[in-house]
Amino acid sequence: MATSRIKSRCYCYYSKEGNTLSACKSFPSDKVDLQPDKVVHFAPFRPIPGSLFGSSRSAQEGSGDQESEITLNDSGSQTFSAGIGRGGGRGGKLRLTSELPTRTKMILDTPGIFPKDLGFNTEQEASREIRQSFGTTYGGNYKLQWDEGPRTVLIIKKPCDEKTDRALIDVATWIHKNYKHANVVVEPDVAEQFTEELPFVYVIPVEEYTRVTDLVVTLGGDGTILHTSSLFKSAVPPVISFSLGTLGFLLPYHIDNYQAALQKIFDSCNASLLLRMRLKCTLHGADGRRLQAKDGSGRINDLTVMNEVNLHRGRYPHLTSIGCYVDGHLITEAVADGLIVASPTGSTAYSLSAGGSIVHPSIQSLLMTPICPRSLSFRPVLLPPNATIQLKIGESSRRPAEVSLDGKETFFLDKNEFLQVCMSPFPMPCVNRVHASEDWIKDINYLLKWNQGFHNKHSMSHYISE
Repeated sequence: MATSRIKSRCYCYYSKEGNTLSACKSFPSDKVDLQPDKVVHFAPFRPIPGSLFGSSRSAQEGSGDQESEITLNDSGSQTFSAGIGRGGGRGGKLRLTSELPTRTKMILDTPGIFPKDLGFNTEQEASREIRQSFGTTYGGNYKLQWDEGPRTVLIIKKPCDEKTDRALIDVATWIHKNYKHANVVVEPDVAEQFTEELPFVYVIPVEEYTRVTDLVVTLGGDGTILHTSSLFKSAVPPVISFSLGTLGFLLPYHIDNYQAALQKIFDSCNASLLLRMRLKCTLHGADGRRLQAKDGSGRINDLTVMNEVNLHRGRYPHLTSIGCYVDGHLITEAVADGLIVASPTGSTAYSLSAGGSIVHPSIQSLLMTPICPRSLSFRPVLLPPNATIQLKIGESSRRPAEVSLDGKETFFLDKNEFLQVCMSPFPMPCVNRVHASEDWIKDINYLLKWNQGFHNKHSMSHYISE
């Protein structure tokens, strides 16, 4: 076990297994609530010079054909480079680092709330997280300003797609060529796939993403953004998304314009943000205790989703009985194929197909939508963001119910077991191409064809032509 004590009360432990290093504990970070009269600072991190693991010899001990070295990158932080050898994709090297600098300082402001002559309020407590508390929407539009510009960029791509493969090479190479100070990070399987084309990229443990990432670039469709959300269990850095997928409802930028969009962010050190609310879900047994994973890996931790939590009958043909509680009070006993608890962003996904309302992303709310209910009077309901929704499997259910989160993870709940959903304090900060409301209007009209007759189609042509 190799241990490194790092500045700013941060500890990181790495255990060596074969030819890889795995993170055993992530870095803690300060917290601050986002209030209308506050701004958020992201303090820069300056690593202490010296060896990360005490000596390069201890890092190489017992590594066989693996090469290891410790170097300093362009920003002065330490880098551990691990040669993958025979197990590394095409036989090249992956650059694994746990010492990329902590995200640079930045300020989050709410334009239009304060008089313009006041400027930014820079006398607030420093923080390493973007948080969202009840009522902090203000039209959904925030202005972000970096102090030094993004230093570490995480690129997430759609897998198994030739278009995103080419886009990844173009975008990563362009950033590396034009902004030498920027560190480009990709996921491990992507780094192995593009060892020869992208020898300069870094691979870091997923637990480190929140600490070091200044900007996330997604290449793909809406599913790529949902995957990105799943990588950040707590605070998410600003995300700029480029459309390469099927629908692109959450993607304000087209891939053809990536150079202009990224250049504006890097050169001006600011961006317009929409804070998309996320949901926190917990699973409980009949006694109220947190459920344990079936594979014996321990307690199921808090689950964070961007679109929806879906409790449904799954593979079984029978309707399921679900007790619906809000803040501990029973509101109804649902007999249906299932129930959806959606965020405002998720209101245009599965919930919309099940008959739910479209909710503007800046409206903090929880949308509960039934899936094929037995009672025709059971309609979707919109609840306040400080509500806690509990969905409990009823005694009359014949089979276990399945839980899916953003259409991916699946869990099973038996009789009297339940899940709880509430607003997550960690939103998804999405970079806007234009004002948040204009992006949203264009999306529901151009992509969803919302109430679009001949007259509406003509009147919305100015959005379609942009």
